[in-house]
Amino acid sequence: MYLSRRVFIAASLGASVTTVWAAQDGSPPQFPPPFPRPEPPESPRNKKRDRAILKANREAVNKDVTRMSELVDALQKQLKESDSTDILSLDVIRKSEEIEKLARHVRDLVRG
Repeated sequence: MYLSRRVFIAASLGASVTTVWAAQDGSPPQFPPPFPRPEPPESPRNKKRDRAILKANREAVNKDVTRMSELVDALQKQLKESDSTDILSLDVIRKSEEIEKLARHVRDLVRG
């Protein structure tokens, strides 16, 4: 038992002495180099496809804006004809909701 303690202490001191000695020697530690970070893959862009998407978006925006313009004109005409101080008709509410929906759709298309 006494002998095993001496062997353990001698082995641990020997390992620490060699570590200190290697550090004083100026040689770098023998660790493997770290792995390089992988770069994110570049997504291949298809310019023809991008142009086709932009063209389709522009056509959809033009169609939606035209529809919104028609709805706004009809809504203005309807509000002028009726007395809306007391009650709004369901048609006015539906048209205003459709205008709002079209406006959101146009905004999303323009943002991309």
